[in-house]
Amino acid sequence: MCDALSQKMADGVASGVFPGGQLLVMVDGEVAAEHCAGRLRNGGPEVAPDTFFDLASLTKPLSGATLAMGLVADGLLEIDAPVCRYLPWFAGGGREAVTLRHLLDHSSGLPAWRPFYETLVSMPVAERGEGLRGLLQGSPLEAAAGAGVCYSDIGFMVLKEVVEAVAGADVRRLFDAKVRAPLGLNDLMYAPDVPVHRAVAATESCPWRGKTLCGEVHDDNAWTLGGVALHAGLFGTAREVGRLVWHLVAHHRDGVAGSPFSRKVVTAFFAESRGRGRGLGFDLPSGKGSASGRYFTAGSVGHLGFTGTSFWADPRQGVVVVLLTNRVHPSRENTAIRVFRPEVHDIAMKMVREGTLGTGGRRCFGPAF
Repeated sequence: MCDALSQKMADGVASGVFPGGQLLVMVDGEVAAEHCAGRLRNGGPEVAPDTFFDLASLTKPLSGATLAMGLVADGLLEIDAPVCRYLPWFAGGGREAVTLRHLLDHSSGLPAWRPFYETLVSMPVAERGEGLRGLLQGSPLEAAAGAGVCYSDIGFMVLKEVVEAVAGADVRRLFDAKVRAPLGLNDLMYAPDVPVHRAVAATESCPWRGKTLCGEVHDDNAWTLGGVALHAGLFGTAREVGRLVWHLVAHHRDGVAGSPFSRKVVTAFFAESRGRGRGLGFDLPSGKGSASGRYFTAGSVGHLGFTGTSFWADPRQGVVVVLLTNRVHPSRENTAIRVFRPEVHDIAMKMVREGTLGTGGRRCFGPAF
């Protein structure tokens, strides 16, 4: 029944798209297909359903957006309030016009990326938080707030500062208390919390850290911050990513009793923000050439991660597809995932539409997990 997906994953390994990966397809909250392929590292053990992957920028929606949702629902944050209301030190250089919405939909005018780690790595660990704030304060806007979209890690570094200032706790503790614990997400966590005995897919051979990375965050800026950030830092399995994404989809669509999230706020975050082609913390299908492929309908949300990770969710069709790989092992120069992603999404969605992808009665929140 799932041979086409299994074969596609095997082909991804055989053709060098990635050393190893997990694929999960959910239909109306049930597991319709689950496939593991390849190895944790070249020549290493095989990938299993409980293998952890570095989720990279999936951290933005799964932690950044969800924590912001909670603070908005509690009345502690306003989506269209200026960031300097919460971070007075952020004011200056036109940044007074930057709002929380701008950070979340990547229209802040902040740069896409800066090698902050080059400065932070020489600082004592206890001083790096203050050091980062100084670097953020010294980062000039590259465009006026709201003038256009530039996908920005720097914006989500500022978001982390906002969330921690308002909530009075670090994002690692907040994620555990507000997202992970209420939903029972035992296999979704920040890098420092990954148990040493867990199998983790290796990522890149890092020249400046002098080793192949495994179990520590691939993103250099996040690594210098102890592996905890809102632009990167989460590790987990496809099953657990699927559970969180499906919960958000189901709550947006129908409401879920006892959810830690506000249905109204989830819906606001899923919606296109001011015609910018993005949600708040979420990607939207971009039309021709979208990483989501050809069959995700309007209202779908998703996100990509640099290490070779992604999820796409279609509330209208009740489908979630999670693909986790370590395509950067041993080198980030391998970009074949760009072609592979939409192809595997198209196979899965065609099977769902044709009714050839069954669920087998395995509930997302049931004993199967």
